[in-house]
Amino acid sequence: MLSSQPEFQNLLLLHGRDRRIYKLKKELELIPLDQNRVREQIGKEKLSIEIAINDWRELETKNNSLESEIISISDQVNRLKRQQLEVKKNEEYSALENEINSSLKNQSQIEDEQLDVLMRIDDARNTAEIAENKITLKIEELEKKLLSMKQRSEEVQKDVKTLESEIEDARKQVEPQFLSHYDRTKTVISKPPYMAPVEDQRCSGCNLRVSNDVVSSILVERKITQCDQCGRIVYAER
Repeated sequence: MLSSQPEFQNLLLLHGRDRRIYKLKKELELIPLDQNRVREQIGKEKLSIEIAINDWRELETKNNSLESEIISISDQVNRLKRQQLEVKKNEEYSALENEINSSLKNQSQIEDEQLDVLMRIDDARNTAEIAENKITLKIEELEKKLLSMKQRSEEVQKDVKTLESEIEDARKQVEPQFLSHYDRTKTVISKPPYMAPVEDQRCSGCNLRVSNDVVSSILVERKITQCDQCGRIVYAER
């Protein structure tokens, strides 16, 4: 049987290494995409921290502004009360009294608004602190994942170089006739496997039934044969 001959075994060895290097190169192509996704996630996590902190800071700014307004109104009320002590006409006194009452009403409204803001500040501070603590830990984990991906990429690149050398050696051990068939097959089939055993008269590469001529070529003529459905090199394992 052809598959048991040393020449064909050399071809199977080459095929096995080609399959391994294909998988490794595909992994290398995917690693940068995965790294970009992790970097994007890190960016989103950092942004969520910034948003929480900015919400807190905006409320603090709002509180300071309201506090300034309250102080300004209080100063205005005190000034108006001093003016009341100096006026002699009832109309002027009443006008100042109305202005004082209006200012005090406005001050009360602003104080209510400030109270609401102060309560929101407490919530925003707690949210920001929790977000910063939790998300910081998550970012650390994501950065560790990035480092692991980088290390894996370096490992795979080394494995690819080693395999390239092994494939070069393996190609030298394959008979030119077999190698020629094999290389032609690789131009037809876009990805491994380029070789597949026939099981129950089906090519295990495409899972389609092969013709009797293909089976006869494998078992009787014992020559290198291609699947008449997908073009892969087919053989019988036993």
